[in-house]
Amino acid sequence: MGLPARLPSEADAIVDAYLAKAGGNPGLALRLVIRDALADLCEAERREGERQRLVSYGFARGRL
Repeated sequence: MGLPARLPSEADAIVDAYLAKAGGNPGLALRLVIRDALADLCEAERREGERQRLVSYGFARGRL
């Protein structure tokens, strides 16, 4: 998971930004937050898979 917000004002700024993007609609703001969080999770998983492949490839090459 990501790092927790350091200050309440940091979390409030994120809430305000999503609410503004959603035109003040809290339901839409929540959906936007979830969409962005899932996109970030997918990207992190993709990068981890790539890192795993590179590490495995490096170990396999080292044995030759």
